[in-house]
Amino acid sequence: MKKYLFLVFAVILINSSVRSQDAYDRTKALTSEALFFKKNGNKNITGLPGQKYLILDSSPRIGKFRRYRFFPGDQVKFRMHNENIRFKTAIVSISDSSFTIANEATGKMDSREIMLKDVRLIKVSKRIPFITEASYYFPIAGILYIGADFVNKGVDDKRFTTDASAFIVGGALMAAGFVCYKLSFASIKINDRNKLKVMETY
Repeated sequence: MKKYLFLVFAVILINSSVRSQDAYDRTKALTSEALFFKKNGNKNITGLPGQKYLILDSSPRIGKFRRYRFFPGDQVKFRMHNENIRFKTAIVSISDSSFTIANEATGKMDSREIMLKDVRLIKVSKRIPFITEASYYFPIAGILYIGADFVNKGVDDKRFTTDASAFIVGGALMAAGFVCYKLSFASIKINDRNKLKVMETY
């Protein structure tokens, strides 16, 4: 039974990874600008010259450089210096040194200006083939593995019993899922290596 569960899990994971890759057609190739706007998927992006947007340049000690873009209308998750509030809201507008968010904490239809220098960290997500999918599937597989061992008859020919090996395998799968989650969804601290700034389209 366990072997069948792992086989089904592997097929689902591989199938998900294959579907995520678009078939390449040279006649339908998009320009680099078109690819960027397609990837971002925000209907508020007009692509008109002069539109300001946030840039988060991340240069970790280990790993490659990454650039994250946030446009008006995008949801942003961040924390500020000297505040314990975890902000998770939409960007209303962006200026040269700040951005304005919908102030949901007050329960009123108002907004709040956030200075870039006051932002302590920003939570970002990045899709990593296989890794991002594994962050969801591995914990499920771990629970299914332990559950299957508990429900099915074991070497003692009894149901509703399990042993340490099942918890070790199931726990390892769940731990692997947690690691994959941390790789796909990170909290980036704003410092000398990770800089938050404003740019505009041209």
